[in-house]
Amino acid sequence: MSVKTFWYLTQADGDYPWTPNGLYPVDGARQIELAKTIDDGGFEGALVATWPNDPFISATWAAAHTTRMKFLVAVYANMTPARLLAEKALTFDAFSGGRLMINSVNGRENILTKYDMNVEHDRRYELGEQYWADFRRIYAEGTESNFPNTPLRIDAPVGHRVPLWGTGDSPAGLANSGKVLDTYLAMLRETSFIEDKFTAARGAAENAGREFTDFGALTGVIVRPTKAEALERFRSLFEKTGIDQITHVLDNAVRRRTQGEQDLKTFTARDAQRQGWVDTIAAGKLPEPEDLYVGDGLYAGITAWSPLDIFGTGSSAVYYVGDPDSITDSVRTLRARTGLTALILAGWPLIEEAKWVSEYLIPRFDELD
Repeated sequence: MSVKTFWYLTQADGDYPWTPNGLYPVDGARQIELAKTIDDGGFEGALVATWPNDPFISATWAAAHTTRMKFLVAVYANMTPARLLAEKALTFDAFSGGRLMINSVNGRENILTKYDMNVEHDRRYELGEQYWADFRRIYAEGTESNFPNTPLRIDAPVGHRVPLWGTGDSPAGLANSGKVLDTYLAMLRETSFIEDKFTAARGAAENAGREFTDFGALTGVIVRPTKAEALERFRSLFEKTGIDQITHVLDNAVRRRTQGEQDLKTFTARDAQRQGWVDTIAAGKLPEPEDLYVGDGLYAGITAWSPLDIFGTGSSAVYYVGDPDSITDSVRTLRARTGLTALILAGWPLIEEAKWVSEYLIPRFDELD
């Protein structure tokens, strides 16, 4: 059984986009080139995430220049009225041939308050359950013109409904996932962590009398013909970022997480390996790749969405790093132990790294036994 492989469609792009001069400027033409690379490269589709852009407009822009890839568009529940979102989804699917998927995002207070959504955590999940039920009902009904003189309608493709992907870690989030989602997602970490995640999610779905259609994970990837080449590129993530930038970002992260009570030099990590990274960086040195290996083919790195994970909770920035066969073997083991059926991959620059994955991993993932 193959693993569905998605890429990352975002303007958060560059050689090292988390560095002061490493981020490409916003460019619609490059977005089209990236989408075409994904479309031609055999990927199932791409995650269109919530950066400063509007994900729906970003996906629509790319869909007009592609023919087969699907768009997993991040949507905050209740930010857009359910009827309006259903109308947008129906229009997108009518024009794209049914290529819309939705990544349901519950959100964090520091983001949602910008949109005047002042609802406490667990209550957001309760409201989200009704929101997605309304969305699905309206989407299935189709939409018709407000002008009765011309009976224009837009209906969903026959037998199609928009798949809902997403995650949930808290008790309320897990319960919501089991009731609402079609696919459960996690940030990739070591296999035992994903086993626990997916087991809890399955239990939540069983409690709701449902089953997930897929289980997926998000991770970085660096694949090259040889492991030495891949590790050289991985090492460059740290060398090009530089010790000063890494120290600055992590120090700010510690201060933010501890409400200013600690800084990087006083912070104590939750395990010896992460404490080793902290001590090395605090001493003004970069950790070596072998020290960043966390097992199961994964290395702790730096991504556009997260710095080096010294906390071991929340967002993760791990990478599969290696040659095609070793990465494929790691994914095969992950699938066998956890039931994973989908991967959302990313590497920077996005176009160039997508080509490496298309050449070396997609054919192997499509034929996993």
